[in-house]
Amino acid sequence: MAKHRSFKLDKFLKAVDPLLRGQYFTKHGVTFPDNINFNDDSLDNFWETIPEANRVEIEEQLHCVNDIADQARDCLEQACRDFGIQKQANELPETTAMRVFLHDNEEAYGVAFDAYLYYILSERVTRHKFQNATLTFDDGRKVQFKTAVEQHFLDSGKGTHCAIRHRIDGDKHILLIARGDFMKTHLIFDDQQNKPDIRSFRPAKEDMLVFDKNNNILSMSLSGHSDDDKEKYLEMFGNTFLGVTQIDNSTVNNSLVDLDPIKNRTFNFGGNEQVESVKLTEINAKLRGGAMRLILKSNDLAGVQGYGVGSDGAAEFVSAKLKFFIKREGKKSKGFVVEVRQSGNSKIPQKKEKQIIEDYLREQGVLLE
Repeated sequence: MAKHRSFKLDKFLKAVDPLLRGQYFTKHGVTFPDNINFNDDSLDNFWETIPEANRVEIEEQLHCVNDIADQARDCLEQACRDFGIQKQANELPETTAMRVFLHDNEEAYGVAFDAYLYYILSERVTRHKFQNATLTFDDGRKVQFKTAVEQHFLDSGKGTHCAIRHRIDGDKHILLIARGDFMKTHLIFDDQQNKPDIRSFRPAKEDMLVFDKNNNILSMSLSGHSDDDKEKYLEMFGNTFLGVTQIDNSTVNNSLVDLDPIKNRTFNFGGNEQVESVKLTEINAKLRGGAMRLILKSNDLAGVQGYGVGSDGAAEFVSAKLKFFIKREGKKSKGFVVEVRQSGNSKIPQKKEKQIIEDYLREQGVLLE
């Protein structure tokens, strides 16, 4: 999975309750020294004493725990409520995240981690509508789907197995699929043999499928950019859970995003009771039948009439970036940048304001579902 770039080992470890921090390292067969001073090089010196393989595993885990603490505190609070995890008043989120990670029931962290993935991956999805489909979800069909996914990636040279977790969020079924990618080979320096060596490994990828049974829309966030993977997921999901024997071309290619209201300037940039205003900050367009590609960026492009991108221009909009200013009671409005793409692969920040922004885009005819 893509990890958040704010992770700093010393900052995270310093924020974790010392007792929980010690328990974590003990779990890995390592004793965390009591005399670590986070203001000098004592942490670095301790870190170098941990065997490399163990060190890599620890850092990967801590990076993920940090990201949940940093990006998805609501997920941690929900895990604490669901699993009866007691925490201290006003404790730092890093401590809460570690408390959930160390809980006796590993499912607690699993639920929080999957909720975090859903939270992050939902920022960028493609959306595909099935017509006249009826959802049937049971254990047998989940096994059938897993078998089909493994066969597809085996045929693609990306590994033999996958791991699939199924979660439910209201009327949405969420499938998180961990699977392999093409093998990679790296030249490394082997400290034990004191010479260069070659190591091969298979990178891990994380895909997410979310089916909303209210509107029969399957949203997908795929870690690769393969159209074959996208179409195959639609086929496998449709065959297995919806009983669809043939996927319509409209399901694969029809966009649920329409950029014409933005291009024609019928889009209301003036806002409403929740949105103070909207600015058009970037346009990605095709001209002359696609022979020319044009990207325009500015503080606000809504009034631009030249370059073929005006309301009467011949350009075809591929994507647009909008900056929404959301009203806040007693505070200055806060800006959120949203990217909408004709392909349906749009990026809307997964914040509490997400629903406000999506509702506004639907009202303006940009989001069609």
